[in-house]
Amino acid sequence: MKLTYAMATVALTAACTTKPADRDVALATSIAKGLLAACPDSDNPADETARNQCAAKLTDFALLRTVMREPFIWGGQSAVGGYQLDTKTNKFNARVWRRMYLSTFMFGSDYSIEQTADSTVLHVPIMFRGAMSTGAYPYPFWHNPKKWDAYNYATTIHFIIQNGVMIGALRSIDQDKTRSKVDHSWDGLWRWRQAGVQMPYVSLYDYLLSKDNPHAVQLNEAYRALEARMRQHACQACHAPDNQGESPQLEFFVYPNQALTGRHDIVAQLDANTMPPEDNTLRLPAGIADSSERDLLLKLARDFEVAGDEALAWEGDKKAQF
Repeated sequence: MKLTYAMATVALTAACTTKPADRDVALATSIAKGLLAACPDSDNPADETARNQCAAKLTDFALLRTVMREPFIWGGQSAVGGYQLDTKTNKFNARVWRRMYLSTFMFGSDYSIEQTADSTVLHVPIMFRGAMSTGAYPYPFWHNPKKWDAYNYATTIHFIIQNGVMIGALRSIDQDKTRSKVDHSWDGLWRWRQAGVQMPYVSLYDYLLSKDNPHAVQLNEAYRALEARMRQHACQACHAPDNQGESPQLEFFVYPNQALTGRHDIVAQLDANTMPPEDNTLRLPAGIADSSERDLLLKLARDFEVAGDEALAWEGDKKAQF
């Protein structure tokens, strides 16, 4: 089942005749059914062909694409429960998240919907595709054993909806440790090469964008130039998955796809000279003192911002930032 833009428009239009909370319940129901149709549960967590088919369907899931906020917030549920998205979470471009992250799960049919004081929460049962090749994951989740356990053992994804907008999602704190898990040892590398291909392969624009996207090459070149220059200022130390900078909402710069969510923030922070921030945990000097160096970085960041906007707009995925 592929939910088209026309079907998505009909669903949203019909929902407008009901109360806001009822609209969100109807929206959650449609999303749950679409997830199940795109990525049904199976008994083969190693099947990368099924994962890639799931990724393609989620990328084109029109209703989900229409209602996801930009940036989209993702993380693990806090130890006290609840559905807070403002701490220990990550910010992602919506297309990146549903194609790279959401597709690492398979979905069960026994979903439920909860209404809280300010949100409608869709609870969808999940199974993690934990036996794929290491390059099939957005980054080495096993760099932290607790993170790898959290992905493998989580039983549910909680999707948080407010006033017709899906603002984020959380892996459940509830875990089923009877589930199987493939163990990995991390070698300290966020990126590596295998048979001449940079890994994780899902982190590349070749995986994210359509093969005929005319902006893909320009985007890749712009990212590579910016990333290389940022490395000279240790930017990646704070913007890698281990979050050494202890940001409450982390943006990744170490991977091409995942850097897209920060393309506007990079420009704003360089323009205001607030990166690195004051009192950062790595004790780096605040800002960039050399104005010519900051101007160069700012130019590279603007090139990346424009290329990202053009590539996503061509795919139909450019959204206003919240």
